[in-house]
Amino acid sequence: MYEQKQVKPKGGNQMVTQIETPIRIGLIGCGGISQKAHFPALEIAASMDLVRISAIADPIEANLSAIGDRANLSSDRRHANYRDMLAAGGLDLVIVATPHHLHAEHTTEALSSRVAVISEKPMATSLEEADRILELADRNRVLYTAVHNFLFSAVSQEAIRLLSEELGDRVFGRSKSLFAKSTSATDQVFWRNRKDAGGGCLADTCYHEIYLLENMIGSPVRYVEGRIKTKFFNFDVDDVALLLLEHENGAVSTVMTSWGASSGAGDQGNICEVHTQGDGLRLISRGQSLYRFLRSNHQWQEIQVADYDYITPEAKAFAGHTGYFMQTFQALANGTEIPITGQQARQNLAIIEGARRASIERKAIDLRNL
Repeated sequence: MYEQKQVKPKGGNQMVTQIETPIRIGLIGCGGISQKAHFPALEIAASMDLVRISAIADPIEANLSAIGDRANLSSDRRHANYRDMLAAGGLDLVIVATPHHLHAEHTTEALSSRVAVISEKPMATSLEEADRILELADRNRVLYTAVHNFLFSAVSQEAIRLLSEELGDRVFGRSKSLFAKSTSATDQVFWRNRKDAGGGCLADTCYHEIYLLENMIGSPVRYVEGRIKTKFFNFDVDDVALLLLEHENGAVSTVMTSWGASSGAGDQGNICEVHTQGDGLRLISRGQSLYRFLRSNHQWQEIQVADYDYITPEAKAFAGHTGYFMQTFQALANGTEIPITGQQARQNLAIIEGARRASIERKAIDLRNL
């Protein structure tokens, strides 16, 4: 007998969902991210009797076979149409891993069926869609969360702990992600390079830098300024994004991303760095390694962090996804607060929308007005 029930977590009024284990999971979208990042995490969770992949949906037969064969699913549990999967029932939760512009549709259909949702980022392509998702989840009393995976590597978790517990007030931060993409990777047929599919560097790669920086600063962004441009490639989405952020606690930070630039030798292409009045911390490659700036001698020193004990060789390259899924599944099983709420996912989308408006209007945008 499977049950979803609402309980109150300790120390808060927000209602959270408790689901009997193993949680019966359906996958909407079985492409690259599901095969490379999600499935190894689900295998680990299944080995602990936390979850069971019960059904999958994808219009591409090769994707259905890639996941279905590994999960030993019978043909009647493999669906070309996700609505057929939802109609068949027997699911507690679905994981949405489809192109950006489909997230809102797939999420609302699942929530309308009173099935909990874990969605890949971003939760939607507009704040209007995001608000409808949150309203529907609240009205139907069904859990919604989004994958903010790079917060959940063991290295990133240690960085956030050190900043919160040892380093004091955070005053300045910066993050950057530079990808010198090849011509083939910027083909206009690819959905990430199309406006109608919710593509572009700001909503795609820069999304991660935003939530990493905001969480390391430890305070929500209040004001956003930005310049969003298409400068390198011949498509209708942005390939350069520069953001200036002011946080609720008064800290300031910058975000820089591009699909057409490279850091070159001697510099890291992906960093997230936060400074206090004492020391600072720098994440490399979105949580692969960690350095501490020692103000006493003005030197950077690497901090060694052990992987989670459950990380397998298959999951190591996507340790952040595995950490996120494991923490989320354990929260659902225990009836405790989930690590990423729908409001946090909306906040990230609001920063992106604020940056777009700031670029057009040439002024700072107050996120409380979005």
